[in-house]
Amino acid sequence: MKIKGLLFILSVFWFNGLMSQVAGGYFFVMLNPNPNREELPKAKVDEIQAAHIANIDSLYKAGSLVAAGPFNGGGGLFVLRAESIEEATGILNSDPAVKANRFITELYPMTMNIGSICPLGDNYEMTEYQFLKYQPVKEKIDEMGTEKLKKLQSKHVKFLKEVAHPVHFIAEAVFQPENGGFFVSQKGEEDAIDKFLRNDPLTKSGCFKAELKNLWIAKGTFCEK
Repeated sequence: MKIKGLLFILSVFWFNGLMSQVAGGYFFVMLNPNPNREELPKAKVDEIQAAHIANIDSLYKAGSLVAAGPFNGGGGLFVLRAESIEEATGILNSDPAVKANRFITELYPMTMNIGSICPLGDNYEMTEYQFLKYQPVKEKIDEMGTEKLKKLQSKHVKFLKEVAHPVHFIAEAVFQPENGGFFVSQKGEEDAIDKFLRNDPLTKSGCFKAELKNLWIAKGTFCEK
């Protein structure tokens, strides 16, 4: 049973209203490879990539970029620190690769519920995690209605309390309700995640869909021990 494209867990924090946007804080950026990007000579692509890396270094030194890492297969993520989504948008648009339309970007305010973001300085070790980005299926949620959704949420909370699931989530963050959030776990937990998803009441409801990626990022980024 493939994990990619499966439905995933609806965080209980979403029901408690913790997904609302607040002024200032962390902003999540998804850098999706643009399938319609212009075909460029290798020298030009290398030039844009070098400028992209230099901009990352500059933003990190300025304190605007607190985490960044690529996904296996292309694309990557940023975590920005800004006072507003407008400021975060300006920071993102300063990136030469974004300016050159090499990526399709997603930008969301985010709230960490498990783990946090720990800037690590200049001395760090890159490591690989499993990254699961999830989002609500609006049609399913609208179709279910508020009362049924509350009952489903209660079943989900009971499931989390009663079942000792084997997945070691080291980080969880939520965006606005319409945009979902993400989980981060240790590498090699596909089977455990798959088993968890097959038993969670919200997974069975079809309220969420999810995609699993392998993320390379500095060890300790999510303040894990």
